[in-house]
Amino acid sequence: MTATVDTPAETWQEQEIVVVPGIAMRAEAGRARQLPFALTIFLSAFLLFQVQLLLGKGILPLFGGAPAVWTACVLVFQLLFLAGYGYSHGLASWIPLRRQILVHGILLAISAVYLALLGYVRATPIGPVANWRPQPMANPTWTIIEYLISAIGPPFFLLSATSPLMQHWFAQGAPKRSPYRLYALSNAGSLVGLLSYPFLVEPHLGLGVQGWAWAAGYCLFLVFYYFSARSTARTINPVALKEVTSAAPEPRTASVGWPLRLLWIILAACASILLLATTNLICQEIAVSPFLWVFQLSLYLASFILCFESDRWYGREIFCPLFALTVGFVIVVSLPNAKYSFLMQLAAYSALLFAGCMVCHGEAARRRPKAESLTDFYFSIAAGGAVGGIVVSLLAPWLFPNYWEYPLGVLGCMAVVLGVAARERSSWWYTGRASLALLIVGGIALLAPKTLAPIWAAAARVPRTVSVLTAAVFVGAAVFRYTLERRSSRLTPAPVFVRSASRIALALLAAGLMIPQKAALYHVIASSRNFYGVLSVVSVDKENYLALRYGNTAHGFQYQDPQRTRVATGYYGPGSGANIVIRNWPRHPLRVGLVGMGVGTLAALAKPGDVFRFYEINPDVYKLSSGNHPYFTFLRDSPGRIEVVPGDARLSLEREFRSRELQKFDVLVLDAFSSDAIPMHLLTREAFFIYEKHLRGRESVIAVHISNQTLNLRPVLAGIGHEFGFHALRIYALDPTGPYSQSDWIVLSHDPASLSAQEITRHAEAFPGQTRPISWTDDYSDLLQVIRWRD
Repeated sequence: MTATVDTPAETWQEQEIVVVPGIAMRAEAGRARQLPFALTIFLSAFLLFQVQLLLGKGILPLFGGAPAVWTACVLVFQLLFLAGYGYSHGLASWIPLRRQILVHGILLAISAVYLALLGYVRATPIGPVANWRPQPMANPTWTIIEYLISAIGPPFFLLSATSPLMQHWFAQGAPKRSPYRLYALSNAGSLVGLLSYPFLVEPHLGLGVQGWAWAAGYCLFLVFYYFSARSTARTINPVALKEVTSAAPEPRTASVGWPLRLLWIILAACASILLLATTNLICQEIAVSPFLWVFQLSLYLASFILCFESDRWYGREIFCPLFALTVGFVIVVSLPNAKYSFLMQLAAYSALLFAGCMVCHGEAARRRPKAESLTDFYFSIAAGGAVGGIVVSLLAPWLFPNYWEYPLGVLGCMAVVLGVAARERSSWWYTGRASLALLIVGGIALLAPKTLAPIWAAAARVPRTVSVLTAAVFVGAAVFRYTLERRSSRLTPAPVFVRSASRIALALLAAGLMIPQKAALYHVIASSRNFYGVLSVVSVDKENYLALRYGNTAHGFQYQDPQRTRVATGYYGPGSGANIVIRNWPRHPLRVGLVGMGVGTLAALAKPGDVFRFYEINPDVYKLSSGNHPYFTFLRDSPGRIEVVPGDARLSLEREFRSRELQKFDVLVLDAFSSDAIPMHLLTREAFFIYEKHLRGRESVIAVHISNQTLNLRPVLAGIGHEFGFHALRIYALDPTGPYSQSDWIVLSHDPASLSAQEITRHAEAFPGQTRPISWTDDYSDLLQVIRWRD
C-alpha cells in the first residue's frame, strides 16, 4: 500500500491525525512558534540561491564564460541538495527528535567556525584560496565540482538539510497544519534570493563584499535556527508522548512504496532536465549571464511555489493543453531558417519551461504523502533533480553530438502528460468528448505545414492562409460541438477520436522537435562536442569550401581549391578592421596576438618573420586545424611563425604577465564575440588592463570584432576607450559579394597615427560618436544594457 493522496493536504491531516494532549502545542504557542520557523526556512532558502549566483558569477571567467559553467554549477548544488535531504531523512527516520535538534545544531556551530576560519585565512569567507586558477588542460566539469565543494560545500549541505528537517519538526508539533506550505515558503525564499541578486546585489556590491554579506546572513540564520530549535525542544513533551503511546498505540502507517518513489523521481528529473537544457540552450545562443540563469530558475521555482502552496493553482485541464501549445510555439521559432527576435525566442523557451514544470511539479504535489513520509518525499524530489543534473551536465555531452537533451527533455515531459492521463480513469484520455478531438485536429492543421516543410516539399507549398482557414474551421466546429455537449448529457465521450487525434499531435510535435536536430547534421563531415559547445565542419559542395560552425554561428571557412586556399575569407576579408590594420602595419617583422582561433583565417596575412600567437580555450578547435590531415590549413600554410596557447586567453595572458613574459604585441585581435554566447570577462576593465600590458607601445593597436546579431557591444567598447584614453575608430565596411562577410570592428590605440593610414581612414568612422559608454568590470557586467531587443 502506498501513501498516495489526491486531496488537499489539509483535508487528510484533519481526517486521520488525532491531536494528542501533551504533544500538540496550544494554539497560542503554535502561532508564536510559527514565526521563527518561517523566518528560518525562508532565510535558509534565500541564502542557498544567493550563493549559487554569487559563486557561479565568480567562477564563470575562470572557464572562458562557457555556457556549460552554469549547468555544471547546478549539478554540484543539486548533489549537495540530495546529500542534505538524505541526511535530514536519515535523522528524521532513525533518531529521536531531541537528538535531531542537538546533532544538527552542533554541525551548524561547526560550520560557523569553518566560515570564520576561511574568512581569517582568505579575503572572503566563501570562495577558493587567493589566486586559485584551474589548470589549462584539466577537465572543467570535475574542476568546477572540486571548486564549489571546497568553497561552500559544508554550509550549503547544512542549509539544504534545514528546511526539510524543520518542516518535519513542525509537523510533529502541529499535526493539524500542513507542512507543505512551509515548502512553498522555502521556494518563495529561493525565488526572492534569485530575483534580488541581478537587480539589487550584483549592480551595487563587489564579489568580495557579497561574500561577507552572505556570511552575515548565515549568522542571522543561525540566530533564527536557535530560537526555532529551542521552541521545538520546549513544546514537545517526551514523557507525555511515551505515556500516550503506551496507553493507546495507533496502527503503523504503511511506508511509501517504491513505485510511488520512482514516480516522484521521474517527475522531478523531467523538470530538472527541462530547466538545465533550456538554460544551456538559451545561454549557448544568447549569452552566459546570471540574469538568464535567474530568469529560467525563477520560473522553475515559481512552479514549486504554486503547486505546493495550494491545490487550487494546478489544474490539468489548464496546464496540459498549455504545455502542448508552448511546445508548438517553440517548434515554430526554432525551425530551420526561422528568423525571430531574441525576445520572441526567450518567450517561447520560457513559456514551455514554465508549463512543463507546472505539469511535473503539479503531478508530484497531487501525490504528496502524509506528514510522516515528508522527508522521504523531499529526498525523492532531490534525487530526481540530481538525476536531471547528471543527465545534462555529464551524460549528454558524452552521448549526444548536439543539444539533443532539450528535445528529449520536452518529449519526456510529453510522455509524463500522456502517462498520467492514461493511468487515471477520470482523465481526458477516457472522458474526452468529440469537441476536444476537433480542437486537437485544428491545432494539427495549423502547425503541420510549417513543421513538415523542411522535410516534405508538398507541405512547403501549402499556402499559409489555407492552413489558418482549415484550423479555424475545426476550432469553430469544436466550439459548436462543445455547446451541444454542455446542453445534452446524452452525448457520450469519444475516447477513440480523442486518443487518435492526440497520437497524431504527439507525432507532429515530436517531428517538429527533431527536425532542427536533423537539419543541424546536413553536410556535416566532422563534429565534436565538449564542455565548451558543439563544433561542426560543414562541406558546401556548390562553392567548394569547408566551414566551421559553433552552434548556429559560422566561425570561418576556407576554399578547397589551391588558387583560393589562402584567401582570407568571411569576417576577415580585405575590408575588415583586423585585415586592414595588419596589412597596413608599417614595420616588419610583426607580432600579432589573437584571442579566439576559429579556422585561423588571419594566419593567411602573416609574412616571413612575423609571429601570430593564437589563444584558444577549446582544444577541439585547434585539432581541426592541426595534425597530418587538418580540415583547415591556414595555420599549416602560413609563412609566418604560428604559436598556439591552449586555455582561456585572459587567464593565459594574466599568467604571462605575472611571470613577466610580456608578449609585446604590435596588434592584438580580440575575436571571441561573434557568437551570441560571448565571454563577457574578456570585455571588462580588468581584462583590458592586462591587454594593455602586453602591447609593444603606444603605437600598438587592439582590434575588437563585435559583429553580433543579439548583442550591441559598441557601448562597452566606448566605455573602454574612455577609461583607458584610447583613440578609437569603427570599421564597418560592406563586403556584399564574394567570399567575404560584413563585419563590425572597433580599433583602439593610444597613438592616433597608428590609425591614420589612408585605407583605414577611408573605411572608418569616428567612434564612439553618439554611442553612450558603459563600463563593465569583473564585479559588474549588465547584459540587459546591450541586448538588441528588436530585430
